[in-house]
Amino acid sequence: MKKTVQKMLNGKEITRISDVKRIPIAEIIFFPIKYILSTINLQKALFLSSFLTYGVGDGVTAIYMMENTGAIREINPIIRFMYASSGKEGVISLKIWFILVVLFLVWFVSRKTGIYWTINGFLTALTIGGGMAMRANMMAVYGMEPPSPGSIIITFLVLMVLLVMIGDLMDKLYSGAK
Repeated sequence: MKKTVQKMLNGKEITRISDVKRIPIAEIIFFPIKYILSTINLQKALFLSSFLTYGVGDGVTAIYMMENTGAIREINPIIRFMYASSGKEGVISLKIWFILVVLFLVWFVSRKTGIYWTINGFLTALTIGGGMAMRANMMAVYGMEPPSPGSIIITFLVLMVLLVMIGDLMDKLYSGAK
């Protein structure tokens, strides 16, 4: 009587360990990456990049900046208050909570309206805005003069309006609407 060591996904029974085909370690490591790349589209990538830059990246670099240069360097009074009252965890919690609410609302609007390119324009602006904030935080850490907060906000808002308008035009072109 054979003793089954393992039953494969295809139903084949393996009776000896030596019958099992070895999978190269590189294939095991790259499988999740291949899977993610095969299932992700532009909008999913933009949602992820918005979360990583505007939510996590800006929060982490703001904490790093406040720890190295003092909380007074942070322009956002809400972030400064959270850092003073709850420390790093408070800032990260607030940033992640805020970006998740924003991204949920954006996702909800995109599902209800089908405005694919308009949403992509907003997410692109959010990603770039997060990148600008991260850059300003790191410039402050290294003693460089960062751009003024007003110029970052104005640049973000202009970029957002421009990219959302371009996205709206593209949505209208693809849908045939006037």
